[in-house]
Amino acid sequence: MGTNIELVVIITGASRGIGRRLALDCARYGMAVVVNYRSDEASAAAVVEEIQSVDGRACAVRADVSDEHEARRLVDACIDQFGRLDCVINNAGAAIIRTIDELDAATFQQTLNANLLSAFYVSQAAIPHLKREGGRLIFMSSGASRIGGRVSAAYAASKAGMEGLMRYYALYLREDRITANAIAPLLIETDMLAGMDLPPPSDLPLGRMGRPDEVWPAVRMIIETEYLTGQTIHLNAGRYMT
Repeated sequence: MGTNIELVVIITGASRGIGRRLALDCARYGMAVVVNYRSDEASAAAVVEEIQSVDGRACAVRADVSDEHEARRLVDACIDQFGRLDCVINNAGAAIIRTIDELDAATFQQTLNANLLSAFYVSQAAIPHLKREGGRLIFMSSGASRIGGRVSAAYAASKAGMEGLMRYYALYLREDRITANAIAPLLIETDMLAGMDLPPPSDLPLGRMGRPDEVWPAVRMIIETEYLTGQTIHLNAGRYMT
């Protein structure tokens, strides 16, 4: 990835939460940003407006990336708008809270579609463009891929599958100068945590949950470092490390 040109990033699920924060951070880094959203057009437009207010370049593209054709349309829209693609951050996903007794096959499949198949569809559509000059595939995983977590068995399985997909890409795309890495945050304070049975912040090692802006340093390291691929960066305060 060259540093003397404007780089272009697609961020799926970028209208809120971690995705929104990363869109703003990537723009401050000097990247043109494709803000993907599925349904919240107003929030996506607000992200684009905030980026443009500081002379950044961004566009919002509606696409349900759990659908293969929609994922390809998202990548095509990026190329049409900016003429290139250098990085994909697979951030879109669903966190449907279910106990083992409540989880059914339909919810399991819905979660796989939203979290794992979406990352596959977008990455597959992006890879031919990334091969032109090298690039980055970044997968937003979760600490649940290691410890199970509090969302559901489906969520944990989907994030573990995402990391397996990432490692395959890392192995077979390295000759194309495409790196693939994952970031596995845990207890980042976003609306995804609403409804979960969580410990009080005072019981956590730092007395608080993580902030969305604390994800950016890991993303920036991946963007800037070609000599890093096939890795999962665990982002937490150290309490949950098993």
